[in-house]
Amino acid sequence: MEEEHVLQELAERIEHHLTKLASFTATECGVTRLPFTAEGKDAVDYLASAMQDAGLSVQVDDTGAVHGLRSSPANQRIVIGSHYDTVREGGAFDGIAGVICGIELARLIRGENLSCGLEVVGFNDEEGVRFGDGFLSSKALLGEIGLEAMKARRDADGISIYEAARRAGYDPEQIEEERWTIENLRAFFEIHIEQGRVLEALGKKLGIVTGIVGMRRYAIRLEGQPDHAGTTPMDMRRDALQVAAYAVLAAVKAAERWPGAVATVGSLIVAPNAVNTVPGSVVLSLDLRSMKPEELAAMASEIFAVMNERAKDAGVTVDITEKLRSEPGEMDARLCKLLTECAAKREIEPHAMISGAGHDALPISFHVPTAMLFVPSRDGRSHCPEEWSSAKDLARAVLVLKDAVMALQASIQA
Repeated sequence: MEEEHVLQELAERIEHHLTKLASFTATECGVTRLPFTAEGKDAVDYLASAMQDAGLSVQVDDTGAVHGLRSSPANQRIVIGSHYDTVREGGAFDGIAGVICGIELARLIRGENLSCGLEVVGFNDEEGVRFGDGFLSSKALLGEIGLEAMKARRDADGISIYEAARRAGYDPEQIEEERWTIENLRAFFEIHIEQGRVLEALGKKLGIVTGIVGMRRYAIRLEGQPDHAGTTPMDMRRDALQVAAYAVLAAVKAAERWPGAVATVGSLIVAPNAVNTVPGSVVLSLDLRSMKPEELAAMASEIFAVMNERAKDAGVTVDITEKLRSEPGEMDARLCKLLTECAAKREIEPHAMISGAGHDALPISFHVPTAMLFVPSRDGRSHCPEEWSSAKDLARAVLVLKDAVMALQASIQA
């Protein structure tokens, strides 16, 4: 009964936090909290207050990431984190639930003696929605994004990451000084909603991620010529949308050829976008994901070959810009085993699974032993207002991770 009371109280705290944080949004529909906005600042202020209340000292770095720290005699520390930014009109759980879980875990062990330090992080701009990339804070902390990249990457209004950060009150010139000392990081953990249907379909309360897919993301511009839809014969058209249509179908066929891989064209901008005009230009996105780098390369090659051939026949020019490249990441087998054992002690049978979505855990996994816990998503919905996960499931994940963190602490002490 005492265990159930702890679980219920923890779930209520998590739900309270997430309800409050959902109010920091630029839109009435869903949650929209983009990097370096007033809504993002409100979230940082709230998280900083919650971290202090959990007994952590707070630092906000110049990428907009908020850090809650608890020191210890050891030079090493365990890091728990996720992101607080969202997609446009997204949900109230993606990313931010993991930050709150980390804070509440810190609260649970506030009175414990620690031989290893603890850091809880709310990363900024994981989604890459505003500037077209992603993992800003986590990559900057790893030393993988510098000032030149921040100055080069811009949003739809032409504002660079560097300029946006300065407008929000940050000093990007300091990011190199704020990098993590990788040798001091013993482990990184991330709790996240699944964003898919697997756990719910299997009736599992917890997933342990064994790997995260690699990604290739492209922006493609097709330039043809706008002409009258009635007076321009089919063989005289330079129809950019026709070429785009072949590219979309090529993406579907390429992904079908590789089981486990996916390809998505999620955005099409057609101009002049008129009912009686041959489309003169199209800008489309292409998102490729797989656990195997060779499959990512093969899909891209196949899709581009079809598109370029059709474009040549139609007199349409093609410009391809790679917006994101991340290699597949394997989670640390030892940490996954530890999480599995901790779950079993709480009579939870977790499901081992691959993550088809990118997370801050991905770039971090190449430098630091990393593990992730997933909780079920209702109907698999995410990146939409209907996104929902049980606060009780999140609380269970916190308790399992707490046990794992304390076991790591004991191993350091020993």
